[in-house]
Amino acid sequence: MQQVYHFIDAFLAPGILVGMAVCFIFLHIPRKAALRGYRLARKVMGAAYVFYALCIILEYHAFAPGESVALARPIILFVACFQAFLFTYTFITLIRLHYVTARMVALELAVIVSVSAAVFSCYVTLDEGLRRWAIVGFVVFYAAQLVRYVWMFRHEYKQFKEQMDNFYSDPHSQHMQWVWRSFAASLAVGVLALVYALVPRPPVDLVFIVVVVVFYVSFGVRFINYALQFRHIETAITITTEPDDGDTQQADRELMQRIDQLLEQEKLFRRSDLSVLDIATMLNERPRLVSTVIGACRNMNFKTYINGFRINEAKRLLDEDKSNMRTIDAIASEAGFSNRSTFYRVFKHTQGESPSDYRLNH
Repeated sequence: MQQVYHFIDAFLAPGILVGMAVCFIFLHIPRKAALRGYRLARKVMGAAYVFYALCIILEYHAFAPGESVALARPIILFVACFQAFLFTYTFITLIRLHYVTARMVALELAVIVSVSAAVFSCYVTLDEGLRRWAIVGFVVFYAAQLVRYVWMFRHEYKQFKEQMDNFYSDPHSQHMQWVWRSFAASLAVGVLALVYALVPRPPVDLVFIVVVVVFYVSFGVRFINYALQFRHIETAITITTEPDDGDTQQADRELMQRIDQLLEQEKLFRRSDLSVLDIATMLNERPRLVSTVIGACRNMNFKTYINGFRINEAKRLLDEDKSNMRTIDAIASEAGFSNRSTFYRVFKHTQGESPSDYRLNH
């Protein structure tokens, strides 16, 4: 087992990380203003992969079998803090384009470097008690950092989903669920790094390095494909926000009536890919204004508003189908739902019973 670990630690892991970093460097990204953060994140993640590869190589040569591992814990925690910071801010950048600022990054780096420097300075002394308290403080700092990053990401991901629901009638946020899953995986790696720092011994080291390599590769592949996935969410997260004066004016009510009439007359809700942009184009209005008016006048997001039309249409189709000639899937598709599971979930949430039960009872 130890030979396998040293092979992975000395050759396989650094080679894979450097290879992924090279892919980041030569990755072609369209010169869109909205992708500026992604272009920056590409450079940051490339540097992060190279940095971690170097750390693995240094760790392998510095802490060979039989040598003292006194510095292993603070070094592992320092790398873990640095990587947690880079990955969290990268994840947020992918879904919230203007969230991360230079001042925020500088402040975060200053705190991490200051705490790390204080801990390493304690290890220069020969006082074992001081070293123990230093590592305890570093562990507490790192654990608090993970908790704060979880709160930050959840808050921003919630805002992102609200943007999607206010723009698309279908759950387009699913296109970016890999970001949520990748963040959860990175959190698991971060917790495992904490375990590894507290118990830097076999077989924890082997499990840790294997998990890290798998995570870095899987995230790297997803990250490289982000430019293709971004087109599904680009319009929703780049349109200008309308000012909100807090009042529902007469003009808003009139626009809301036009929106209702358009949907009822043209049956636009039957389109599973319907978006605010489609309605705004037909009404010659700004997309964000249409979204804002729906929220103000109907007190719901765009997706819920459109699903209300779809559910009413589905009920009408179920009521008309006295001989049960149509399948539930066919009715869901005709009403505008993109898949059966979404239809069942929305129908049961709004009507208190499944479409099948509704057909039997009504």
